[in-house]
Amino acid sequence: MTSMDKKIAVIVLLLAVLMGVGVLYWRYVTPSGQQATILVDNRPVETVVLDPAVGMRQVVVQGVRGESVIEIAGAYIRIIASACPDKLCIKMGRKSRPGEVIVCLPNRVVIRIDGNEQ
Repeated sequence: MTSMDKKIAVIVLLLAVLMGVGVLYWRYVTPSGQQATILVDNRPVETVVLDPAVGMRQVVVQGVRGESVIEIAGAYIRIIASACPDKLCIKMGRKSRPGEVIVCLPNRVVIRIDGNEQ
């Protein structure tokens, strides 16, 4: 390895460490969203508070194709059951950050996390 190769390796390593620190900061330090808006067919159906002090609860909304079951667990929200064929909305997992969305296109259900995006 030449001297230039070592310098490039150190620069790449430093960039990887900085990117990792940035991801960890975004994941664990930035605040969670304050509330989530549930929309069906582009119309607001319900607004739920995302609060770590509040326990788990479920909300059932009637979409275009059938029911979608939404779970609110503290500061996180996710879809746990839906009438859509592919279940991609369930695979999107739980969300809590402002600006994140969960979308079920066949059932026309959208969950939008409201708050200040950072």
